[in-house]
Amino acid sequence: MANATEAPVILIDYMTVNSTVHIPAQYDVTIADAAYIVTHSLILITMQTGFALVNAGTVGVRNSVNMMMKNTVDTAIGGFAFWLVGFGLAYGRSAYSNFLFGWGDFFVDVAKTDPLMGGVMTAFMYEISFSSSSTTIASGGMAERFNFRAYCFFAFFNSIMYAFCAGWVWRENGFLSVLGAVDIAGGGPVHMLGGVCSFAAAVFLGPRIGRFDKGSRHLPMGNVLIAFLGLFILWWAWLSFNTASSFGLSRGRWGYTIRAAVMTMLGSMGGGVVACSYSLIENKGKAQPFQIMNGVLASLVSVTGGCYLFESWSAVLIGAIGSLMCLLSMKLMDKFKIDDPLYACTVHGVGGAWSLISIGLFAMNPEPLSTTGGRSGLLMGGGYSLLVSQLAEMATILVWGLLGTWTLLWVLNKFVRVRLTPEEELMGADLSEHDVDHARNALEEMKPLWEREVELSDGLNYRLSKAMFAAKDVTTGMYKGNINNAFNDGTVVQLDMHFKEQSQINCGVN
Repeated sequence: MANATEAPVILIDYMTVNSTVHIPAQYDVTIADAAYIVTHSLILITMQTGFALVNAGTVGVRNSVNMMMKNTVDTAIGGFAFWLVGFGLAYGRSAYSNFLFGWGDFFVDVAKTDPLMGGVMTAFMYEISFSSSSTTIASGGMAERFNFRAYCFFAFFNSIMYAFCAGWVWRENGFLSVLGAVDIAGGGPVHMLGGVCSFAAAVFLGPRIGRFDKGSRHLPMGNVLIAFLGLFILWWAWLSFNTASSFGLSRGRWGYTIRAAVMTMLGSMGGGVVACSYSLIENKGKAQPFQIMNGVLASLVSVTGGCYLFESWSAVLIGAIGSLMCLLSMKLMDKFKIDDPLYACTVHGVGGAWSLISIGLFAMNPEPLSTTGGRSGLLMGGGYSLLVSQLAEMATILVWGLLGTWTLLWVLNKFVRVRLTPEEELMGADLSEHDVDHARNALEEMKPLWEREVELSDGLNYRLSKAMFAAKDVTTGMYKGNINNAFNDGTVVQLDMHFKEQSQINCGVN
């Protein structure tokens, strides 16, 4: 029993609050809605795992740890910036909020007496994953040549760039929201913005050393299995990304919430069919993993903006068109020698732009919800109104992403060199930035196996032992050069090419 001198605990009836006080849409949730959203927010945190694995598996092995480190920074430093000022700039509730930025709710910690405490905390938990995803997408265009110290600053300020954009689209008085732009799960503020930032960074930095010396074909993926594991994690996390963006189950939303999941899967299937067909045709019967992976991801991006607004046939078509647009854009990037190692600008930039346009073409009016303001897409008999709103959102994000990223990188470069030196780039960011030496570690790990006195039928044990001895500096105990010297230093027996290439792959040398 509570002490008689203690103030009584007041339980807030949200239905009563709803009838007397205007509640911003993003905070207008019931207890059941909040439980649903927070549960999916926990799943969304694993989306960063998927991005990290895709990024690390796609780049060369000597830069894989660096990509993992940058994904960590996106969540840690980028998330800190979003808590510090980003959430307030996006959704601040004070009288100073206007059509360009929100104000208030900085250092997010809502007072327990605030009747919207639960709603604000729910929105923050959900939105923080959107912020880190947008920054992670932007990192694709910088891969394998961006200074890690500079990237820490980039992640901080890019989260603030995202906050402005999110507020324009999702805050009730944001100017794109007022213009009628519709974006359910971040086709614009998350994906298109991240892709545009990636493009701007790729142009600002220039290509990796030697990227286009032997034609435009992209470099081999460092670890295909890790990249595809990341794809599958993203695939299922995307269901949370899209379904929870209905922001609950109450007031007629639960049916559209499930619809969002179904349309997301159908869109990815349409994109997957196109990606497989395209790759088989272009490569004369051999399916190229990178093309299929990016095609599927682009289709998921394509249905994100309007996930529960589409019918089944249009979701499949939208995913298929998004996949094809991405794959064709990859060839265009190569033609103009713009080096985005993960093609994030085509997967997320082009896919995000198409996501916005597709709403203006294929969206249906989701009665009784007011998502589209009672409008339908052009091809669904709704006229041009919705399409014009979507084009306005697309143009705004394009300009904001290009100018904002270019300005941010230009200023950063004045204080912290943003691109690695040629020596650091060729050495690999793992070694130059994080002191992770894959070749040396592999040699040390394999050394006990080579020292075993096991008689091999082809004498391979003897040849390797001689090569190891010849490559070792007896004064320091360290191995000279890279692992190729250990296998073939020019004075020991020449190993055949197949064995040499296999050894490079097994030992983590890219």
